[in-house]
Amino acid sequence: MSLPIILQPGEGRTVQIRTSTCTFKVTGKDTHNHFGLFEFVMEPGTEGASPHIHKQLTEIFYVVEGSIELVVDQRKVTAAPGTLMLVPENTTHGFSNPGQTRAKLLIMFCPADSREQYFEGLAELTKNGGQPSQEELLELMQKFDQYPVPNSV
Repeated sequence: MSLPIILQPGEGRTVQIRTSTCTFKVTGKDTHNHFGLFEFVMEPGTEGASPHIHKQLTEIFYVVEGSIELVVDQRKVTAAPGTLMLVPENTTHGFSNPGQTRAKLLIMFCPADSREQYFEGLAELTKNGGQPSQEELLELMQKFDQYPVPNSV
């Protein structure tokens, strides 16, 4: 554990996933695997995570700026800054930015479960405009406790 940590705006290891930027503010390595906290910036009209579940993780979303469409179970919610969504394990969820302005959210994972490796893998699969196959996406997802939920919402 390498605490304390102070990161100024724009600091932290960053990966690019298509038109979104994910910055690892705190990872499991920093917290004895208790939690990870990532900043996720989405350009307008960005598809985020399609509906999925985690069998081991609790996930928390907090909208910082812009408007995010959050999906939980069978509900879609337009989330303004200050909105929080807590998603327990085995609960269908996803997010996107269908709006006209950039949006930023914080995503916390408990436990951390090396979650940054999922985002690094997704960045690698999509770099230079890459379009990963369904098999590649499923393999990456399942490796990091993420399972798609077809036909939800």
